[in-house]
Amino acid sequence: MILYVLFTTWNFVSLDRSREAVPSTRLDSSDETAAADPQIWPYLDHDRHKAYVRQLVAEVDARPEQPLSPATQRLKDAIETKSHLYMYFTEMFTQIPEDVRYGDNQTVLRDYNHMLRLLSHIVTTAPSPGLGVPLPPMAMILTDPASTASGYAAFLDPEVNVLLKGILNEWAAFLGSRDSLVYVKNGSTGWLGKDSLAELESVANLEPGTKASFADLFECDAEDEYYDFFTRRFRPHVRPVAEPHDDGVIVNACESVPHTVGLRARLRDTFFVKAQPYSVLDMLGHDAVAAAAFDNATVYQAFLSLHSYHRWHAPVAGTIRSARVVDGTYYSLPRFFGLDQPGVTFPRKPQGFGHAMRYLSEMATRAVIVIEADNRDLGLVAFVAVGMVEISTCEITATVGQHVKKGDEIGSFHFGGSSYVLLFQDGVELTGLPEPGNFSSPNMPVLSKIATVSSRRLTLQG
Repeated sequence: MILYVLFTTWNFVSLDRSREAVPSTRLDSSDETAAADPQIWPYLDHDRHKAYVRQLVAEVDARPEQPLSPATQRLKDAIETKSHLYMYFTEMFTQIPEDVRYGDNQTVLRDYNHMLRLLSHIVTTAPSPGLGVPLPPMAMILTDPASTASGYAAFLDPEVNVLLKGILNEWAAFLGSRDSLVYVKNGSTGWLGKDSLAELESVANLEPGTKASFADLFECDAEDEYYDFFTRRFRPHVRPVAEPHDDGVIVNACESVPHTVGLRARLRDTFFVKAQPYSVLDMLGHDAVAAAAFDNATVYQAFLSLHSYHRWHAPVAGTIRSARVVDGTYYSLPRFFGLDQPGVTFPRKPQGFGHAMRYLSEMATRAVIVIEADNRDLGLVAFVAVGMVEISTCEITATVGQHVKKGDEIGSFHFGGSSYVLLFQDGVELTGLPEPGNFSSPNMPVLSKIATVSSRRLTLQG
């Protein structure tokens, strides 16, 4: 259950290897100092983050006798029987500077036992459509603990990630049951309430002046399960495939906002440093054969918001050559986000997972699909669905050997906003890649044109 990402700044992408002055909004692996402009993707709203944590703490503190959910109890047992985990989960809270805390000791996430009670509460409720911030609830409460030295170690620990996966699967079972329907239909605060429906309709009505209703836009039975609501499909013809008979036109695989274009992505790179350069081998889950085909790749990443359509579609026509889900981390943040890093001042605006989208494309649970395009100039195209935080469930529906038409459905995220990445082989020359947006930018429609292949240098066949 987890994911997010995408970037671009110019209208013509050339794979010329010459070193050049690189604008701050495009990432070129040949330039060690190149990085995306942090102002493009604003910090989380500090006041809304604070208000949400306080609200959640108040709800949990009002029910002190509530037992932990089974999966949350298993994490507690591991913390209290493994010395290194006890150390990590104790110190991740003592290492949060006082100036970062959101209130007095009665309104703050106090320690790991308090954290477990909050997580247990979350897995028996549905995420609110009105959080007002671009992160789901567990990520909201774990951003600060994960930004400490001990949190960094804890959320990289393999056993911890297995246990977190169990908690997220427990939440998925609740969200997929009829018990969650109350949160979908719950008056003005539910997903089908007046305010939320207006937001969903606003996000989906991308053409200026259009005001189609939710029922006109989506195939979604309001009486059916919440799970179906969050993976709802557009009605036929709402999102037509751009130039369906031209296999040189690449379409948007997900309804999303452009985030990053990376040039000459190396086979292996230091994705964990502040510039977050893409590392192809790590992104593709250490599939050495596939990764070698994408050394020096052009990488396009985009962000899917909580209110967006969450199904994936083939960006090109071709044959599926590989398809697998790569297990990864769930709440790992790069060390340079640490609250103890040099130059950090307080009160600090939370950065969190939205600013680590490139890092997460190598670390988070993700689905990797490689397509051999019908258009020979494209060669192989890799699609990576990045499961960020709670939105880590990546369901692949395409199968190896299947031929897909451009725009065919190939899978989906469950329960929220995420990110996706496209990789194009070295030598593929593209025109028309979109410019980057930010968290408040309108989506680019799924299946709309995002680029055209102009040629491929025959000397670089990948």
